[in-house]
Amino acid sequence: MEIIVQRKGTEYFTPDETILNINFYTKGQSYEEALKEGVKNVENFVNEILLNNGFNKNEMKTRSFVVKEDQKYNEITRNYEFDGYSFSQSAKLKFDYNKEKIASIMESLSKLNNAPACQINFGIKNEKECKRNILAKAYKDAEEQAEAIAIASGKTLKQCMKVDFKPFAVEYVSQTTFDSDLMYAEKTVFGASKTITNTFTPEDIELSETIYCLWIAE
Repeated sequence: MEIIVQRKGTEYFTPDETILNINFYTKGQSYEEALKEGVKNVENFVNEILLNNGFNKNEMKTRSFVVKEDQKYNEITRNYEFDGYSFSQSAKLKFDYNKEKIASIMESLSKLNNAPACQINFGIKNEKECKRNILAKAYKDAEEQAEAIAIASGKTLKQCMKVDFKPFAVEYVSQTTFDSDLMYAEKTVFGASKTITNTFTPEDIELSETIYCLWIAE
């Protein structure tokens, strides 16, 4: 007798990693001006934010780097016209979850000239362990259901012949975020930093996976 079971495993994980997404953007009338000012802003961020908060500059990983000519649409002539050059660079910084360090970064960003657009997310360092836990729970639930079906049919559950599941397609990131609007509000940054240090806890990450098992019962 074949028994096909579909079960869903769900687990909640407490974030233990902070992810700072950084986007630098600068305009200039020439390629050289945009590049020079863009690089200057990046260097200021490294010196004032990274180094002053105990990071090594190599911990910030660049995701993209573009210097290009911009154009804007002229409604009168109905043509695209030259609009200077733009420098854009996106980067990511990951570090262990630490309330005091997050509060310090927010305060430093609020004082930085030409600060980049930033967003803070919260994730999990050991994603492989999370996947194993979810799949193990789903498999155990599938086995219990298959055994219940076998007993109800007067059979004995023997072995699982096949397991199938769709690859994980979710990000291991909490729904809790901070963005630039909060970081750069000078009138509220002290209160926000104090709140983070004293009471802030990011929302747990909910992850689930569905598996399909084929069991043999005799």
